[in-house]
Amino acid sequence: MTPEPRAPLPSLVAVTIRRAVVAGRLYLALGTALALLLALVLLRSKNGVFAATFPLELPLFASLGAMGGLMLFVSDRGKGVLEYMIAYGIRPWALFANFLFAAVALATLVLGSALLVGIGAYLAAGNTLTWDLEQSLLLYSIPMTYAGVLFSSVAGMIWSTLSTPRAGLNSPAGVAPLLAVAPPVLVLVIAEAAPRAEYYDITASAAAAFLVVVVVLLVAAGRIMGRERFLSPM
Repeated sequence: MTPEPRAPLPSLVAVTIRRAVVAGRLYLALGTALALLLALVLLRSKNGVFAATFPLELPLFASLGAMGGLMLFVSDRGKGVLEYMIAYGIRPWALFANFLFAAVALATLVLGSALLVGIGAYLAAGNTLTWDLEQSLLLYSIPMTYAGVLFSSVAGMIWSTLSTPRAGLNSPAGVAPLLAVAPPVLVLVIAEAAPRAEYYDITASAAAAFLVVVVVLLVAAGRIMGRERFLSPM
């Protein structure tokens, strides 16, 4: 008899995002609140401080708000959920991708809220959206937010997978915020030292380079962790 074809496995992206919101709700609320508070504080300043500073700070707060994705991954690994899901037929790279989608969704919530409120209040105060501010948002804030979130998340997940479970600041989830902050800060330092005409070429290219690194790490993780024992909590 010909075996019946196996039904396709359902997508877990939506479920993972909802669970990540719950797992990281404190960080999501904190990242959003800090971003909105920064916007309101900068709006009270003069001499274009908002336009010069607000876009540079957004990746930091969005990265903080995206912590729920990695926290959920670490929690599921510690409980043996990932081992079970791989045994059930879900590929390791698909598991990693689910949690990355969740981290991106959380970062988008923070970034979107900050842009909606911050830029909305900026325009309502009688200011205009200058070309420099648009470039700063489109070629630094947005790409570096996602580059930092994805890099820190995939690095934290691989680190968590290859190490014994640890809690606190020594855990991947504890160090991940530093990994998320490193790309935008490093790129900002390099761009500030370059000629002004090359500033946004550097920021956009660096964001693309970090995304390439994320893809390489994701593919490598899927190949070296092809069996459930690699994601076992022990």
